[in-house]
Amino acid sequence: MPSETAVEGAGFPLGDAARRHLAASSTADGSVGLSRETLVDRARDAVLALIDDEHLGAGDALPSAGTLAERFGVSKAVVREALSALAALGIVEISNGRAARVRPPDSSIVRFYLSRAIRDTPGDGFLVLMDLRAPLEVRAASLAADRLAADPAGREQLEELLARMGEALGDAEEYPRLDLELHALVARLSGNLALQGVLDAVSGPLFRAMRELRVTREQRGLVGAEHDEHSAVVTAILAGDAAAAAAAMDAHMTAAAGFAVPR
Repeated sequence: MPSETAVEGAGFPLGDAARRHLAASSTADGSVGLSRETLVDRARDAVLALIDDEHLGAGDALPSAGTLAERFGVSKAVVREALSALAALGIVEISNGRAARVRPPDSSIVRFYLSRAIRDTPGDGFLVLMDLRAPLEVRAASLAADRLAADPAGREQLEELLARMGEALGDAEEYPRLDLELHALVARLSGNLALQGVLDAVSGPLFRAMRELRVTREQRGLVGAEHDEHSAVVTAILAGDAAAAAAAMDAHMTAAAGFAVPR
């Protein structure tokens, strides 16, 4: 059995990222310098790095626990614990008698992290959310305008959704829901899965913010202005004008953020 020191196993080269996660786990004289818990944490991070280094996708099999143990210079028990931790996070799936496999991306982990980060960042939580969201929304609108000519179904969905939003403008419950749906659609039409994933991950706090904004708009007699902003974004995307779509979305984000500023 390999010793539980995080050194590179002979004959099993590690990628740079995986090596960095393991390099600090032994002392200068080669003795074990980390607790078992820390070894498991490092092995877990090394598996994550290995997935990235080797460009493994959903359904791809990882090397066996024995092979990983030899690569990482730890015991099979440490590798199994690391894989179990990753399975609990929904990153890999484990079946008896089979090597662990990579699971499809799950935004719930990112959603949890971002929700905590937004909550724990000092200052107005809504402005923190907008600081994260605004540049991504602007980029999504620009990309969607560039790509829409090749997506007739997306064009039809945008037109239909905007019409539904116009009909629901007086509905304080339905309009925020359709508002969220519109932004999700624009993100999907961008074709950028990473951008789409981050925006999806903040959909929970975003929907709550949209409902609160609706109340504020009603109190100030400003219901309807947001629909004009949405119409400008959609019109530019449908026209295939990326610059205009980005400008319209930027104006919409700026107007929304303004509601967090005391007046």
